[in-house]
Amino acid sequence: MTKGAAAADGSVSEGAPGDPAVDAWRGLLVAHSRLVPAVEADLRAAGQVPLSWYDVLLELNAAPDRRLRMSELGQRTVLSRTRVSRVVDELAAAGLAERQPDQADGRSSFAALTPAGREALRRAWPVYRQAIHRQLTARLTPQQCRELAALLGLVIATDDLDPPVTISG
Repeated sequence: MTKGAAAADGSVSEGAPGDPAVDAWRGLLVAHSRLVPAVEADLRAAGQVPLSWYDVLLELNAAPDRRLRMSELGQRTVLSRTRVSRVVDELAAAGLAERQPDQADGRSSFAALTPAGREALRRAWPVYRQAIHRQLTARLTPQQCRELAALLGLVIATDDLDPPVTISG
């Protein structure tokens, strides 16, 4: 177990040899907490759209007719549903996306990419790609990149993660 890891009996170890599962989880969290702000900073320094905007624009660009229901967009991005709604509002205010009513279901709406949004995505892509290289792939071999992608693909391949476990005392 890693430092601070809980044992089956509820005790917490302090500095025991690493548990591979906890080490993998910790590595994923630490990598995310360092890489996302670094890529965000690279985009900001180059005067490009924020990373949250880029994420939404990228998903809209890849969607059929370059639009998605807000609920679908929330599932495809790495943002919370509330944050996706705010980002779409920000993109709409900037002219990069627009909300469109769903004629079949008055309770929902679509987010749609505008031509200006496609252009913003096109301009940001080289900076985004270079940031990924500089912050991540320059530290890995091409084979390690493929292995990392495959391993993470196994984790994200399912939409039905197990529900939280309740521990009774």
